[in-house]
Amino acid sequence: MFMHRITTADQMPDDRGWRALTRSPRKVELFSDDLYFRECWADVDDVLGDEALGLLSRVALFNFKPDGLVGRRSDRTLDFFEEHGFTVVGTAPMRLNRNSMREVWRYDWNVYTTDRLALCSLMHSATETVLLMLRDNRYDGVIPGAVRLSDLKGSADPEARGPEALRSVLAPPNRVINFNHVADEPADLVREIGIFLDRAQRRTLFEEVRRDFSANLADRARSEVKRLEALIPGNDFDLDGALDRLEASGRISADGMRRLREESVGGQGMSFAELTAIVSPDDPAVDRWDFVRVATEVLPVERKGYNGSLPAPTSVDWKRTAAEGAAR
Repeated sequence: MFMHRITTADQMPDDRGWRALTRSPRKVELFSDDLYFRECWADVDDVLGDEALGLLSRVALFNFKPDGLVGRRSDRTLDFFEEHGFTVVGTAPMRLNRNSMREVWRYDWNVYTTDRLALCSLMHSATETVLLMLRDNRYDGVIPGAVRLSDLKGSADPEARGPEALRSVLAPPNRVINFNHVADEPADLVREIGIFLDRAQRRTLFEEVRRDFSANLADRARSEVKRLEALIPGNDFDLDGALDRLEASGRISADGMRRLREESVGGQGMSFAELTAIVSPDDPAVDRWDFVRVATEVLPVERKGYNGSLPAPTSVDWKRTAAEGAAR
C-alpha cells in the first residue's frame, strides 16, 4: 500500500510562526501553497531550527536592481543602511530572468500594462546583481527588520513618500526606475529567497547569517557591488541626455527622433512595438539604458482601476496587531 508521509521538510509554520512572519491573513493563505515559500521554509527550518523565527524577525532582505548598479547608487544606499541601523550580515550573487521577476512581483505586477512588462524584462534581466541580508540593530521586539526597512524605502510614487525615504535619497528620475527592492515582511523574505537562489545557495546564505550574525560584512558588500559596477557602463538617467545620445547614435531617423522628443514631454504615448520600431534596444550602437530612460516616459505603465493584489502590512499594522494581542 502506498503511504503518504509528512517529513520534516514538509512542515509549515504553525500559528505562532505565521504571526511572526506576516500580519496578512491573505498572505498566509497564499504562501501556504506557494512552491517557493515551501521550499525555502524547509531550508530555514533545517538550517536555523529553533532560531528561525527570532532571526527572521531581526533581518531584512535587499537587492540592487540593475538600474541601481547602472545609476551608481550603491554608496548612497549602503550609507543609508548604516545611518538607519542596518548592518550587512550576508551576501549572495543573483540574476533575475523573465520568469523569476514575474514570480517575485506576482502580486504587484497585475497593475502593469503588457508594454511595461516587456520593458521590465529588458530592465531587470540586464545584469547580474547582489542580494544582501541586513541585521536590524534597532529591532524593538515588535516591528521586524524587513518591515522597518520596507517603510524606510518609501513608495515608488514620489508624492507618497517623504524626503527621508531611501528612494528620495537616491533621487530616481521617475517611479519606474527606482534602483532597489526590499522584502516587505519576513514571510516575503522567505519566499523571495526561494525565488532568487537555488537550494545550495539558500542554505549557504542562511548558514552564513547564523554564523556571522554579529559580524559586519559591509566591506564585502561594497567590494562586490564595485566589482559588478566595473563590468557595466554607468548612466546618468537624464532624459535630455538620453535623447541626445540616441540621436547621436545615427540609428534613428529625423522623424523618429521628433516623435521621441514630443512623446517624452507629455504626448499621447506609444506602444512598446512602436518604440522598438523607431529604436532597438538590441542595437549595439544604442545604449540600452538610454532606451529604457525614454521608454519610461513614453510607454503607458499602469492599467487604470487596478491595485496590487496583496498589499503589504506596514509598521502601523504590526504595532496595532501587537497591541490587540496584548489586550486579549
